[in-house]
Amino acid sequence: MFDDKVYFEKVNGKKVFCVLSESQIKENKIVIMSHGFRASSIGPAGTFVDFQRLLNNSGYSVLRFDQPNSGNSEGDYLETSYNEWVDTIVYFASKYLNLNYKVALLGQSMGGAATVIATSRPELIDRIPCVLLWVPGVNEGDFNGNPEEVFEEGGQKYKSKFWMEVREADFFKCVDRYAGGIHLVYGENDRYISLDLRNRVIEVIKSKKQPYVVLEGQVHSPWNYDSCQYVYTEELKFLDKYL
Repeated sequence: MFDDKVYFEKVNGKKVFCVLSESQIKENKIVIMSHGFRASSIGPAGTFVDFQRLLNNSGYSVLRFDQPNSGNSEGDYLETSYNEWVDTIVYFASKYLNLNYKVALLGQSMGGAATVIATSRPELIDRIPCVLLWVPGVNEGDFNGNPEEVFEEGGQKYKSKFWMEVREADFFKCVDRYAGGIHLVYGENDRYISLDLRNRVIEVIKSKKQPYVVLEGQVHSPWNYDSCQYVYTEELKFLDKYL
């Protein structure tokens, strides 16, 4: 069972849309979920909501939020900022740590990458026991042009500076530095993450002796129902180990 609270919270001067689902089993454990690029707090095909309900029934509270400038949150997507996204994850994680919660982070696609970057911020170093990474977006594109150059993708416009911030954040440096538990999931037929980059991420995870899975026949998102159920089950076991 769980209680939902839907609200806006002011983060760095901007109203961020939040859904807090508190488990009625009071164990002060929370999973903070970060959605992907051009997405929202429900996750691909509602997977964040489905997983949240399973987590709530297992004693975990869950916070889902729309990235600033995305979904219901304040701001125009044209001005989306990767650094601001990471700042927002850090804000919420710090908030619940200071409330004496055990905090785990889950991120999907670029939200997965932003989650890893957040763990390297001074406020969170050695304070997040584990992260769940669903198809973390790794982009090493060479965006050397004008940071104000505008691109369009999937009906949304954004500026080149977003990808410049992604590159400067250095996912591989941050994931290598992270000392907590990592559970990694990729789809076998992911068209957004090259095989070379996916394998590079997997090698880092293997070197840390952390678990990973490549879902047979699955794409970046969404995954089929059975694959989702399998991932949820594995994630719950992983969380119980660390939290």
